[in-house]
Amino acid sequence: MKRKGNYFRILSFFIVVILAFNLLGVSSHASIRPKKTTLNVALYGYVPDIQRFEKAVLEKWSQSHPNVQLNFVNWDSYDSDPPKNLDVFVFDAIYMSYFIQQNYLLSIPSSQIRNKRDILKFALDGTTYHNKIYAIPQILCTNLLYTRKSDKSLKNVKNIPQLYNIIGQRQTADIIPPYKEGLLIDMSGGTTKACMYLEALIDLNHKYTDYDVLPDLNKINSNAVTSLKMLQAMAGNEQANFWPDNDDAYIRAKWFENGNGRAFIGYSEAMSAMPNYVNQINFKPVSLSSSRDIPLFYGDVVGVNSHLKNNAKKKKLALDLANIIASSDTMILASKPSDKSQSPQYLLPARYSVYQSLGAEYPVYQKLLKIASNPHNRLFKTGPDVREWLDSAKQVIPKYLEQ
Repeated sequence: MKRKGNYFRILSFFIVVILAFNLLGVSSHASIRPKKTTLNVALYGYVPDIQRFEKAVLEKWSQSHPNVQLNFVNWDSYDSDPPKNLDVFVFDAIYMSYFIQQNYLLSIPSSQIRNKRDILKFALDGTTYHNKIYAIPQILCTNLLYTRKSDKSLKNVKNIPQLYNIIGQRQTADIIPPYKEGLLIDMSGGTTKACMYLEALIDLNHKYTDYDVLPDLNKINSNAVTSLKMLQAMAGNEQANFWPDNDDAYIRAKWFENGNGRAFIGYSEAMSAMPNYVNQINFKPVSLSSSRDIPLFYGDVVGVNSHLKNNAKKKKLALDLANIIASSDTMILASKPSDKSQSPQYLLPARYSVYQSLGAEYPVYQKLLKIASNPHNRLFKTGPDVREWLDSAKQVIPKYLEQ
Protein backbone atom coordinates (compact mmCIF):
# COMPACT_ATOMS: atom_id res chain seq x y z
CA MET A 1 0.00 0.00 0.00
CA LYS A 2 2.84 2.38 0.79
CA ARG A 3 4.61 1.66 -2.50
CA LYS A 4 1.38 2.11 -4.40
CA GLY A 5 0.86 5.52 -2.75
CA ASN A 6 4.41 6.62 -3.71
CA TYR A 7 3.76 5.51 -7.26
CA PHE A 8 0.68 7.68 -7.54
CA ARG A 9 2.46 10.62 -5.90
CA ILE A 10 5.30 10.37 -8.43
CA LEU A 11 2.86 10.01 -11.31
CA SER A 12 0.86 13.00 -10.08
CA PHE A 13 4.05 15.06 -9.83
CA PHE A 14 4.94 14.39 -13.48
CA ILE A 15 1.39 15.21 -14.58
CA VAL A 16 1.53 18.53 -12.72
CA VAL A 17 4.90 19.36 -14.30
CA ILE A 18 3.61 18.57 -17.80
CA LEU A 19 0.49 20.66 -17.24
CA ALA A 20 2.56 23.54 -15.90
CA PHE A 21 4.76 23.55 -19.00
CA ASN A 22 1.68 23.49 -21.23
CA LEU A 23 0.14 26.39 -19.33
CA LEU A 24 3.37 28.35 -19.56
CA GLY A 25 3.41 27.70 -23.26
CA VAL A 26 -0.12 29.01 -23.66
CA SER A 27 0.65 32.01 -21.49
CA SER A 28 3.80 32.74 -23.44
CA HIS A 29 1.94 32.43 -26.73
CA ALA A 30 -0.79 34.78 -25.50
CA SER A 31 1.77 37.35 -24.44
CA ILE A 32 3.22 37.62 -27.93
CA ARG A 33 -0.17 37.72 -29.64
CA PRO A 34 -0.64 41.21 -31.15
CA LYS A 35 -3.18 43.38 -29.37
CA LYS A 36 -6.32 44.25 -31.28
CA THR A 37 -6.20 47.83 -32.59
CA THR A 38 -8.90 50.12 -31.17
CA LEU A 39 -9.96 53.57 -32.29
CA ASN A 40 -11.71 55.88 -29.84
CA VAL A 41 -14.42 57.87 -31.58
CA ALA A 42 -16.99 60.46 -30.52
CA LEU A 43 -20.03 61.14 -32.70
CA TYR A 44 -22.20 64.24 -32.54
CA GLY A 45 -24.71 63.55 -29.79
CA TYR A 46 -27.39 66.14 -30.56
CA VAL A 47 -29.34 64.10 -33.10
CA PRO A 48 -32.74 62.40 -32.79
CA ASP A 49 -31.25 58.89 -32.62
CA ILE A 50 -27.54 58.55 -31.86
CA GLN A 51 -27.81 54.74 -31.72
CA ARG A 52 -28.71 54.68 -35.42
CA PHE A 53 -25.54 56.62 -36.15
CA GLU A 54 -23.36 54.28 -34.09
CA LYS A 55 -24.92 51.25 -35.75
CA ALA A 56 -24.42 52.71 -39.23
CA VAL A 57 -20.78 53.62 -38.57
CA LEU A 58 -20.07 50.16 -37.10
CA GLU A 59 -21.67 48.41 -40.07
CA LYS A 60 -19.75 50.39 -42.68
CA TRP A 61 -16.49 50.26 -40.70
CA SER A 62 -16.59 46.48 -40.16
CA GLN A 63 -16.97 45.91 -43.89
CA SER A 64 -13.47 47.27 -44.50
CA HIS A 65 -11.79 46.86 -41.10
CA PRO A 66 -13.28 43.82 -39.31
CA ASN A 67 -10.23 43.49 -37.05
CA VAL A 68 -10.14 47.09 -35.83
CA GLN A 69 -12.44 47.80 -32.92
CA LEU A 70 -14.33 51.06 -32.44
CA ASN A 71 -14.86 52.41 -28.94
CA PHE A 72 -17.60 55.05 -28.87
CA VAL A 73 -16.86 57.80 -26.34
CA ASN A 74 -19.28 60.33 -24.87
CA TRP A 75 -17.58 63.65 -25.55
CA ASP A 76 -19.16 67.05 -26.18
CA SER A 77 -17.31 69.86 -27.95
CA TYR A 78 -19.48 72.43 -26.15
CA ASP A 79 -18.22 71.27 -22.75
CA SER A 80 -14.56 70.39 -23.17
CA ASP A 81 -11.58 70.04 -25.48
CA PRO A 82 -10.85 66.67 -27.12
CA PRO A 83 -8.73 64.39 -24.88
CA LYS A 84 -5.48 62.96 -26.20
CA ASN A 85 -6.83 59.43 -26.55
CA LEU A 86 -9.85 60.50 -28.63
CA ASP A 87 -8.73 59.56 -32.14
CA VAL A 88 -11.65 60.75 -34.27
CA PHE A 89 -14.36 63.17 -33.16
CA VAL A 90 -17.34 65.08 -34.53
CA PHE A 91 -17.62 68.65 -33.27
CA ASP A 92 -19.40 71.94 -33.91
CA ALA A 93 -17.45 74.02 -36.44
CA ILE A 94 -17.78 77.12 -34.24
CA TYR A 95 -14.82 75.63 -32.35
CA MET A 96 -12.70 74.88 -35.39
CA SER A 97 -10.32 77.86 -35.33
CA TYR A 98 -9.92 77.38 -31.58
CA PHE A 99 -9.08 73.68 -32.03
CA ILE A 100 -6.61 74.54 -34.80
CA GLN A 101 -4.90 77.15 -32.64
CA GLN A 102 -4.70 74.71 -29.74
CA ASN A 103 -3.25 72.06 -32.08
CA TYR A 104 -6.01 69.50 -31.59
CA LEU A 105 -6.60 68.83 -35.30
CA LEU A 106 -4.62 67.21 -38.06
CA SER A 107 -4.97 68.80 -41.46
CA ILE A 108 -6.54 66.40 -43.96
CA PRO A 109 -5.04 66.27 -47.46
CA SER A 110 -7.62 67.13 -50.07
CA SER A 111 -6.70 64.00 -52.03
CA GLN A 112 -7.68 61.84 -49.03
CA ILE A 113 -11.26 63.11 -48.80
CA ARG A 114 -13.47 60.66 -50.66
CA ASN A 115 -16.10 61.92 -53.10
CA LYS A 116 -15.13 65.48 -52.28
CA ARG A 117 -17.27 66.94 -55.07
CA ASP A 118 -20.35 65.44 -53.40
CA ILE A 119 -19.87 67.70 -50.37
CA LEU A 120 -21.78 71.00 -50.36
CA LYS A 121 -19.18 73.58 -51.37
CA PHE A 122 -19.88 76.13 -48.64
CA ALA A 123 -19.51 73.41 -46.00
CA LEU A 124 -16.10 72.28 -47.26
CA ASP A 125 -14.99 75.89 -47.71
CA GLY A 126 -15.90 76.44 -44.07
CA THR A 127 -13.52 73.72 -42.88
CA THR A 128 -10.61 75.16 -44.86
CA TYR A 129 -8.04 77.45 -43.21
CA HIS A 130 -5.07 78.85 -45.11
CA ASN A 131 -5.70 76.35 -47.93
CA LYS A 132 -5.70 73.38 -45.55
CA ILE A 133 -8.75 71.26 -44.72
CA TYR A 134 -9.10 70.41 -41.03
CA ALA A 135 -12.35 68.44 -40.93
CA ILE A 136 -14.86 66.66 -43.17
CA PRO A 137 -18.41 68.09 -43.05
CA GLN A 138 -21.06 65.58 -41.96
CA ILE A 139 -24.25 67.34 -40.78
CA LEU A 140 -25.59 70.89 -41.12
CA CYS A 141 -28.09 72.74 -38.90
CA THR A 142 -30.03 75.94 -39.36
CA ASN A 143 -33.13 77.39 -37.72
CA LEU A 144 -36.27 77.06 -39.82
CA LEU A 145 -39.59 78.82 -39.39
CA TYR A 146 -42.42 76.26 -39.37
CA THR A 147 -45.94 77.43 -40.14
CA ARG A 148 -49.16 75.58 -40.89
CA LYS A 149 -50.22 75.53 -44.54
CA SER A 150 -53.69 76.55 -43.42
CA ASP A 151 -52.30 79.79 -41.88
CA LYS A 152 -52.07 81.87 -45.06
CA SER A 153 -51.12 85.10 -43.28
CA LEU A 154 -47.71 83.64 -42.29
CA LYS A 155 -46.87 82.28 -45.73
CA ASN A 156 -44.79 85.27 -46.88
CA VAL A 157 -43.00 86.10 -43.62
CA LYS A 158 -39.30 86.60 -44.25
CA ASN A 159 -37.93 88.02 -41.02
CA ILE A 160 -38.54 88.28 -37.28
CA PRO A 161 -40.05 91.82 -37.26
CA GLN A 162 -42.64 90.69 -39.85
CA LEU A 163 -43.44 87.63 -37.75
CA TYR A 164 -43.79 89.76 -34.63
CA ASN A 165 -46.17 92.17 -36.41
CA ILE A 166 -48.51 89.24 -37.08
CA ILE A 167 -48.13 87.07 -33.96
CA GLY A 168 -47.47 89.81 -31.41
CA GLN A 169 -46.67 89.35 -27.76
CA ARG A 170 -47.72 86.19 -25.97
CA GLN A 171 -51.01 86.73 -24.12
CA THR A 172 -51.05 83.72 -21.77
CA ALA A 173 -48.53 82.65 -19.15
CA ASP A 174 -48.69 78.85 -19.46
CA ILE A 175 -45.56 77.18 -20.78
CA ILE A 176 -47.52 75.33 -23.45
CA PRO A 177 -49.37 77.95 -25.54
CA PRO A 178 -52.95 77.41 -26.66
CA TYR A 179 -53.92 76.89 -30.28
CA LYS A 180 -52.83 79.66 -32.63
CA GLU A 181 -51.11 81.71 -29.96
CA GLY A 182 -47.47 82.60 -29.77
CA LEU A 183 -44.20 81.23 -31.06
CA LEU A 184 -42.64 77.92 -30.04
CA ILE A 185 -38.86 78.28 -29.72
CA ASP A 186 -36.09 76.97 -27.47
CA MET A 187 -33.86 79.77 -26.16
CA SER A 188 -33.09 78.05 -22.87
CA GLY A 189 -29.35 77.61 -23.36
CA GLY A 190 -26.75 80.30 -22.79
CA THR A 191 -24.78 79.18 -25.87
CA THR A 192 -28.01 79.32 -27.91
CA LYS A 193 -28.68 82.93 -26.91
CA ALA A 194 -25.08 83.96 -27.60
CA CYS A 195 -25.00 82.33 -31.04
CA MET A 196 -28.38 83.80 -31.97
CA TYR A 197 -26.97 87.22 -31.11
CA LEU A 198 -24.06 86.57 -33.52
CA GLU A 199 -26.51 85.42 -36.20
CA ALA A 200 -28.62 88.55 -35.73
CA LEU A 201 -25.53 90.74 -36.11
CA ILE A 202 -24.70 89.13 -39.46
CA ASP A 203 -28.24 89.68 -40.73
CA LEU A 204 -28.25 93.27 -39.45
CA ASN A 205 -24.92 94.09 -41.08
CA HIS A 206 -26.01 92.23 -44.21
CA LYS A 207 -22.51 90.84 -44.46
CA TYR A 208 -21.09 87.43 -43.60
CA THR A 209 -18.16 87.18 -41.21
CA ASP A 210 -16.30 84.19 -39.82
CA TYR A 211 -15.99 86.09 -36.52
CA ASP A 212 -12.24 85.62 -36.41
CA VAL A 213 -12.45 88.59 -34.04
CA LEU A 214 -15.56 88.23 -31.89
CA PRO A 215 -17.64 91.33 -31.06
CA ASP A 216 -16.98 93.38 -27.93
CA LEU A 217 -19.48 92.40 -25.24
CA ASN A 218 -19.07 95.83 -23.67
CA LYS A 219 -20.70 97.31 -26.78
CA ILE A 220 -23.84 95.23 -27.27
CA ASN A 221 -25.75 95.99 -30.47
CA SER A 222 -29.23 97.05 -29.34
CA ASN A 223 -30.85 96.17 -32.68
CA ALA A 224 -29.56 92.59 -32.51
CA VAL A 225 -30.85 92.28 -28.96
CA THR A 226 -34.22 93.66 -30.08
CA SER A 227 -34.59 90.75 -32.54
CA LEU A 228 -33.98 88.26 -29.71
CA LYS A 229 -36.41 90.15 -27.47
CA MET A 230 -39.09 89.87 -30.15
CA LEU A 231 -38.60 86.11 -30.27
CA GLN A 232 -38.84 85.85 -26.51
CA ALA A 233 -41.92 88.11 -26.40
CA MET A 234 -43.75 86.01 -29.00
CA ALA A 235 -42.85 82.83 -27.13
CA GLY A 236 -43.35 84.08 -23.61
CA ASN A 237 -40.38 84.15 -21.25
CA GLU A 238 -41.34 80.91 -19.49
CA GLN A 239 -41.74 78.89 -22.67
CA ALA A 240 -38.68 80.33 -24.44
CA ASN A 241 -36.50 79.36 -21.47
CA PHE A 242 -38.20 76.04 -20.68
CA TRP A 243 -36.23 72.79 -20.77
CA PRO A 244 -38.07 69.53 -19.95
CA ASP A 245 -36.95 67.26 -17.13
CA ASN A 246 -36.73 64.32 -19.54
CA ASP A 247 -34.34 66.24 -21.85
CA ASP A 248 -36.70 65.90 -24.82
CA ALA A 249 -35.11 68.36 -27.26
CA TYR A 250 -38.07 68.04 -29.64
CA ILE A 251 -40.91 68.62 -27.20
CA ARG A 252 -41.93 71.85 -28.95
CA ALA A 253 -42.29 70.05 -32.29
CA LYS A 254 -44.72 67.65 -30.62
CA TRP A 255 -46.66 70.58 -29.18
CA PHE A 256 -46.83 72.15 -32.62
CA GLU A 257 -48.13 68.91 -34.14
CA ASN A 258 -50.80 68.83 -31.44
CA GLY A 259 -52.01 72.28 -32.49
CA ASN A 260 -50.29 74.42 -29.84
CA GLY A 261 -48.68 77.72 -30.83
CA ARG A 262 -49.07 79.57 -34.08
CA ALA A 263 -45.54 79.13 -35.41
CA PHE A 264 -42.43 77.16 -34.46
CA ILE A 265 -38.72 77.85 -34.95
CA GLY A 266 -36.37 74.88 -34.77
CA TYR A 267 -33.91 72.72 -36.69
CA SER A 268 -34.91 70.42 -39.56
CA GLU A 269 -34.54 67.32 -37.38
CA ALA A 270 -37.51 68.52 -35.32
CA MET A 271 -39.64 66.98 -38.08
CA SER A 272 -38.62 63.54 -36.82
CA ALA A 273 -40.85 64.26 -33.79
CA MET A 274 -43.86 65.10 -35.96
CA PRO A 275 -43.56 62.72 -38.93
CA ASN A 276 -47.31 62.55 -39.55
CA TYR A 277 -47.53 66.33 -39.76
CA VAL A 278 -44.82 67.17 -42.33
CA ASN A 279 -47.32 67.39 -45.20
CA GLN A 280 -49.35 70.00 -43.32
CA ILE A 281 -46.55 72.48 -42.69
CA ASN A 282 -44.36 74.93 -44.53
CA PHE A 283 -40.78 75.60 -43.47
CA LYS A 284 -38.03 77.99 -44.53
CA PRO A 285 -35.05 79.96 -43.17
CA VAL A 286 -35.89 83.36 -41.72
CA SER A 287 -33.83 86.48 -41.08
CA LEU A 288 -33.22 87.49 -37.47
CA SER A 289 -33.37 91.12 -38.52
CA SER A 290 -35.46 93.28 -40.84
CA SER A 291 -32.72 92.89 -43.47
CA ARG A 292 -32.48 90.05 -45.98
CA ASP A 293 -31.42 86.74 -44.50
CA ILE A 294 -27.77 85.71 -44.72
CA PRO A 295 -28.31 81.93 -44.46
CA LEU A 296 -26.00 80.65 -41.76
CA PHE A 297 -25.50 76.95 -41.03
CA TYR A 298 -23.92 75.28 -38.04
CA GLY A 299 -21.64 72.45 -39.13
CA ASP A 300 -21.04 69.14 -37.38
CA VAL A 301 -17.68 68.13 -38.81
CA VAL A 302 -15.34 65.16 -38.42
CA GLY A 303 -11.79 65.77 -37.22
CA VAL A 304 -8.71 63.62 -36.54
CA ASN A 305 -6.66 64.15 -33.39
CA SER A 306 -3.24 65.70 -33.98
CA HIS A 307 -1.71 63.25 -31.48
CA LEU A 308 -1.78 60.65 -34.26
CA LYS A 309 0.61 62.61 -36.50
CA ASN A 310 3.59 60.35 -35.64
CA ASN A 311 1.60 57.10 -35.63
CA ALA A 312 1.39 56.32 -39.34
CA LYS A 313 -0.72 53.15 -39.01
CA LYS A 314 -3.31 54.59 -36.65
CA LYS A 315 -3.37 57.91 -38.50
CA LYS A 316 -4.28 56.10 -41.72
CA LEU A 317 -7.05 54.18 -39.95
CA ALA A 318 -8.36 57.39 -38.36
CA LEU A 319 -8.53 59.17 -41.71
CA ASP A 320 -10.40 56.20 -43.12
CA LEU A 321 -12.83 56.30 -40.20
CA ALA A 322 -13.40 60.05 -40.64
CA ASN A 323 -14.30 59.43 -44.28
CA ILE A 324 -16.69 56.62 -43.36
CA ILE A 325 -18.45 58.69 -40.68
CA ALA A 326 -19.03 61.50 -43.19
CA SER A 327 -19.79 59.25 -46.15
CA SER A 328 -23.00 59.21 -48.12
CA ASP A 329 -23.61 55.50 -47.38
CA THR A 330 -23.31 56.01 -43.62
CA MET A 331 -25.52 59.11 -43.60
CA ILE A 332 -28.22 57.38 -45.65
CA LEU A 333 -28.19 54.33 -43.38
CA ALA A 334 -28.27 56.47 -40.21
CA SER A 335 -31.01 58.73 -41.53
CA LYS A 336 -33.49 56.07 -42.64
CA PRO A 337 -35.85 54.36 -40.19
CA SER A 338 -34.80 50.94 -38.93
CA ASP A 339 -38.44 49.83 -38.64
CA LYS A 340 -41.99 51.09 -39.12
CA SER A 341 -42.10 52.60 -35.63
CA GLN A 342 -39.39 55.12 -36.53
CA SER A 343 -39.24 58.13 -38.82
CA PRO A 344 -36.36 59.60 -40.84
CA GLN A 345 -34.02 61.74 -38.77
CA TYR A 346 -34.58 64.69 -41.15
CA LEU A 347 -31.09 66.06 -40.51
CA LEU A 348 -29.39 68.26 -43.10
CA PRO A 349 -26.60 66.14 -44.63
CA ALA A 350 -23.49 67.82 -46.00
CA ARG A 351 -23.62 65.73 -49.20
CA TYR A 352 -25.82 66.17 -52.26
CA SER A 353 -26.20 62.44 -52.86
CA VAL A 354 -27.83 61.85 -49.46
CA TYR A 355 -30.66 64.26 -50.29
CA GLN A 356 -31.09 62.69 -53.71
CA SER A 357 -31.23 59.17 -52.33
CA LEU A 358 -33.54 59.91 -49.40
CA GLY A 359 -35.67 62.33 -51.43
CA ALA A 360 -36.88 59.49 -53.65
CA GLU A 361 -38.62 57.92 -50.64
CA TYR A 362 -39.13 60.94 -48.39
CA PRO A 363 -40.07 64.04 -50.46
CA VAL A 364 -39.24 66.40 -47.56
CA TYR A 365 -35.56 65.87 -48.39
CA GLN A 366 -36.18 67.41 -51.82
CA LYS A 367 -37.33 70.59 -50.09
CA LEU A 368 -34.40 70.43 -47.68
CA LEU A 369 -31.97 70.15 -50.60
CA LYS A 370 -33.21 73.47 -51.99
CA ILE A 371 -32.45 75.07 -48.62
CA ALA A 372 -29.05 73.40 -48.24
CA SER A 373 -27.91 74.16 -51.81
CA ASN A 374 -28.61 77.90 -51.71
CA PRO A 375 -25.48 79.54 -53.20
CA HIS A 376 -25.59 82.23 -50.48
CA ASN A 377 -25.20 79.71 -47.63
CA ARG A 378 -22.28 80.10 -45.23
CA LEU A 379 -20.88 77.99 -42.41
CA PHE A 380 -21.18 79.46 -38.93
CA LYS A 381 -17.64 79.92 -37.60
CA THR A 382 -16.04 81.85 -34.77
CA GLY A 383 -12.57 82.92 -33.78
CA PRO A 384 -9.94 81.22 -31.61
CA ASP A 385 -11.20 83.06 -28.49
CA VAL A 386 -14.64 81.44 -28.68
CA ARG A 387 -14.38 79.50 -25.40
CA GLU A 388 -13.61 82.61 -23.39
CA TRP A 389 -16.07 84.74 -25.35
CA LEU A 390 -18.96 82.30 -24.86
CA ASP A 391 -18.29 82.07 -21.11
CA SER A 392 -18.76 85.83 -20.91
CA ALA A 393 -21.62 86.05 -23.42
CA LYS A 394 -23.65 83.49 -21.45
CA GLN A 395 -23.68 85.99 -18.61
CA VAL A 396 -24.10 89.19 -20.63
CA ILE A 397 -26.70 88.41 -23.33
CA PRO A 398 -29.42 87.01 -20.99
CA LYS A 399 -29.26 90.17 -18.86
CA TYR A 400 -30.06 92.31 -21.90
CA LEU A 401 -33.02 90.07 -22.73
CA GLU A 402 -34.39 90.58 -19.24
CA GLN A 403 -34.39 94.38 -19.57
